[in-house]
Amino acid sequence: TMKMIIRFFLVLTFLLSSALPGYTAELTQRDWMITLIDAFGWSYGLPDEPQDPDYINILTGNRTFRLEAEDVYAQDEDNVSLMSFRNFGSYSGRSWLHGTREPTAVHLRFNLPIGGEYQIQAHLRQAGHQFSVNGVMKTIDAKPKFTTVTVGRFQLQPGAQEVIVTLPANGSIDYISLTAPNLAAITPDGGWQPDEPLTWETIQTTMLQLLSLAEVFPKDPALLIIEAEDLAQTEAQVVSIPHLGQPSGGKWLRSGPQSVEVKFPVKLTTGGYYDLSLRVMGKPISITINDHQEIILEAKPYLDDYTFKGLSFVPGDNNIAVTFPPGGGVDKLTLTARQVDITSVSTLLGLEPPPGQQKGKPEARDLDTLASLLAAFGIKR
Repeated sequence: TMKMIIRFFLVLTFLLSSALPGYTAELTQRDWMITLIDAFGWSYGLPDEPQDPDYINILTGNRTFRLEAEDVYAQDEDNVSLMSFRNFGSYSGRSWLHGTREPTAVHLRFNLPIGGEYQIQAHLRQAGHQFSVNGVMKTIDAKPKFTTVTVGRFQLQPGAQEVIVTLPANGSIDYISLTAPNLAAITPDGGWQPDEPLTWETIQTTMLQLLSLAEVFPKDPALLIIEAEDLAQTEAQVVSIPHLGQPSGGKWLRSGPQSVEVKFPVKLTTGGYYDLSLRVMGKPISITINDHQEIILEAKPYLDDYTFKGLSFVPGDNNIAVTFPPGGGVDKLTLTARQVDITSVSTLLGLEPPPGQQKGKPEARDLDTLASLLAAFGIKR
């Protein structure tokens, strides 16, 4: 990371020294959002006429989507009827699509903001549905009443998508969902406010996240430790099995024949960046922070420590949910604060003006300079 910062500083110094004077129109957070999306080539995930939520969806790393069939099917092509009665069970959205007495193709077209490997599920009724996803065919059966079924996992690129579902005779579809682990969020404190004036603090915060700079700052010696066996749980068992690893407090939580979710409620006086350490076993283990950021961990078959650096937490109540598979378990959670001084990020990245000059508001030329730099580094999430 330190080598990357040095390179960053040298390239930025060159770009700033060669930059031409820019105009002084006041910029907004929207300008910085668009700059980041364009600089990294993430615009493939935008629709033809993008709105603010489209940019925010990409930057916040959300990769969980539910698409109501009645909202995304090809109305001019598909021979289906919209229904809204509940004789076949509950449904979501305004209505659901019902086929004919013959197999009927339904074309679901939508935009995917961020690519990756997604699990696709569908809410269907009747057996014999044919799914075509990215050239892969799957036959999926459901019950006579609406049932949620897993179609499979598919590697998808960002941008326009088409999922073709051939309904069996008298078959029906309510929705499809796509899920993948969310990416680390890139967001100012308090979230994106597109119409708010752009400040250097917003740029510093998001640059810190983009470059994973939190780990450069020193650790706070005070640790927050939560023993899993001290939490009120109903499904996991408190055990002490020494041959599976030595638990820190002598006991730990282990699941039985089913997966178990353990929630760690964390109350923080101040928000900021923390290293999260977990002593766990089993695979896969899903770690969800504040119902947004998700980490998938392939842990060992015995208790061991795993650390994830520079994660962002808000002041006040935070929730960390750890889901482990049958036979897996969790011993403890540790949070270590990073003593990040956001005002020093400008100095670290060489964003401070030359001696004797005042640092004004961000200008268009500043964004052009930063965009050129970020594009040259080709940072990946």
